[in-house]
Amino acid sequence: MNNMVNTQKLAKAANGNIEAFQSLADTILNATERLLALNIDAARNACAYVSVAAAPVAEGDLREQFSSRLAAQNKSLEQAADYFRNVNELFIQTQGEITAFGTRQFDEASRSLGEFVEHFAHTAPAGTNDFVNAVKTAMSNASAAYESFVKTSRDVAETNLAAASNALQPMLTTPPSGTKSRKAA
Repeated sequence: MNNMVNTQKLAKAANGNIEAFQSLADTILNATERLLALNIDAARNACAYVSVAAAPVAEGDLREQFSSRLAAQNKSLEQAADYFRNVNELFIQTQGEITAFGTRQFDEASRSLGEFVEHFAHTAPAGTNDFVNAVKTAMSNASAAYESFVKTSRDVAETNLAAASNALQPMLTTPPSGTKSRKAA
């Protein structure tokens, strides 16, 4: 009977690992699909900008042509900023999903190890209480360290996104140099 219980536990663990791997693979594939879509849109926008910027200067109002090219350049900068913002958001979201996956796996492993330690504590010979307490303390410390790591990673990612957004903002709000001097001329 004991062999049957162990076989069932092993089968349950194997199924759980397959489901966990499938969940992680789905998360990564979804993020890859979204990143590919962002890259295709960015390439499409770049092609549109190049076709506007590469148009030859025609006879007529040069100021109007210059302002339309300047508007296209500003739109291109805005699209680039949106692209980088979307990529950063995708990375942060995917990192959060992978972190949640890792946390679930870590919690499951901790629970299983805790059950094993409790079972060992009840069936172990006398005098092993110090060992069991040391293992429980190590498990608690590892759990606290993991939670700290996850929190720090999340904070760093959010800080980097804010810094990237702040770095791109001046480019979007400040007109390119030379614009004011041409208007004044």
